[in-house]
Amino acid sequence: MEKLVELIEAEPFVYGMEFKNKLNLTIYKGENPTIIGANGAGKTKLAELLCGKIICRSGEMNFSFLPQGVHYQKGKVIKAGFESAYTMADYSNMYYQQRFSSTENEWDAVQNTGMPTIKDLLDKTNGYDKEYWIQKLKLDQLSYKTLIMLSSGELRRFLIANILIQKPELIIFDNPFIGLDVEMRKDLNNLFKDIADSQQMIFIVPDVKEIPEISKSVIPCKNLEYFPKMSKEDFCADKKFQEEIFGKLTENTTQLPEPYVKTESQFTHAAILNDITIQYQKRTLFKNLKWDIQKGEKWSLSGPNGSGKSTLLSLITADNPRSYNMDITLFDRKRGTGESIWDIKKRIGYISSEMHLYFRENQLCKKVVASGLFDTQGLFRQCSEQQFELAIQVMKTFGIDHLAEKPFLKISDGEQRLVLLARTIIKNPDLLILDEPLHGLDANNKARAKEVINQYAAQSGRTLILVTHDPDNIPSCVTHRFSL
Repeated sequence: MEKLVELIEAEPFVYGMEFKNKLNLTIYKGENPTIIGANGAGKTKLAELLCGKIICRSGEMNFSFLPQGVHYQKGKVIKAGFESAYTMADYSNMYYQQRFSSTENEWDAVQNTGMPTIKDLLDKTNGYDKEYWIQKLKLDQLSYKTLIMLSSGELRRFLIANILIQKPELIIFDNPFIGLDVEMRKDLNNLFKDIADSQQMIFIVPDVKEIPEISKSVIPCKNLEYFPKMSKEDFCADKKFQEEIFGKLTENTTQLPEPYVKTESQFTHAAILNDITIQYQKRTLFKNLKWDIQKGEKWSLSGPNGSGKSTLLSLITADNPRSYNMDITLFDRKRGTGESIWDIKKRIGYISSEMHLYFRENQLCKKVVASGLFDTQGLFRQCSEQQFELAIQVMKTFGIDHLAEKPFLKISDGEQRLVLLARTIIKNPDLLILDEPLHGLDANNKARAKEVINQYAAQSGRTLILVTHDPDNIPSCVTHRFSL
């Protein structure tokens, strides 16, 4: 077999990080290996080495498509991941509520927002078989939208298509199935099979269940230690080695800390949505929708990508200005009767994949968690010692208290997700809304997060809405279902 990448005694260098071993690794053409490990294991660091974003302190790294000794050439190796959206738009100058502040047909690239449409972005992308990839990933349906308006699943499709059009020598897909519904996951698995003869790929996943069908081998890692490559079949069959890589699945015995406010809030309905219609020039998301969420109920919300889940939730979280003109009651008070947005937000904890994109302040993780007490995307006020202690105690519940003093943007995407979950739950809100909260988590962290959600839900009067495409990710506390 022809070699694609070869690493010989390669020693990656990242300031402040200690890699446990030198890398000896050969990847062959058509192998499409998967780098696998728990959150924070070092998967992305290996990808960054291959992409030329970090360097080797010593050793050799050779690519079949680059001259001997050359480790980087623009466009040859591209990583497709969550952070790829930052190359398409400046999220530091955007805010989450912006996506709901106007109707779709009013989002003009120049006159209104300064943001190009998906069609504009694709028109600027030079490459191969552009129309084929647009049709294959169903981007023609999204052409009139701007980047900020895409759901997490739609954004994932766009980013993948944009990279395939550029036709690099090697694509590293980081968590490729995040945010995709069941049908789109099948379509993407089939797409990988279709392009395997012409496109070299590497995948990064935190869970055995996420390994793409086309992948023939795995590269396990743990705590910045990289183990010898092995066949996918051998890895999937070796439960003992998996336990070594991911850690033993144990019951979470850590309890949520005592909340500041122990008294139960007085209300009967967390939300009543009556005859809600959201209609755009191009289509209708939902018509005459009714949803009554009573105090203490635990709901799951499901629906395919682009079905309107985020828009529906934005009516409850006060992020969508249309809610003022609709028959909506929150915590027994009808919208538009003098309540402020902050009156609503102080009673709700909310996180989503889309919102994750807007956390660009490189603050210490304990500050990001503490910011949940004030409903801000980062900490911009003085916290008391007691508030910081609460933040660390909540982080301990999620098993991430060791990240308290680390900068948020320097930890892995999966670790960031856990930090944001801790931020969402810190104020022990009356209503907790979690939009795909387990995205990008390994099996142990998924189990732990579900247990924390169950602990929250076990308190008297607490109400939950949880969005997921995967039934396995629904905590046992959920008793009601709502589908779009």
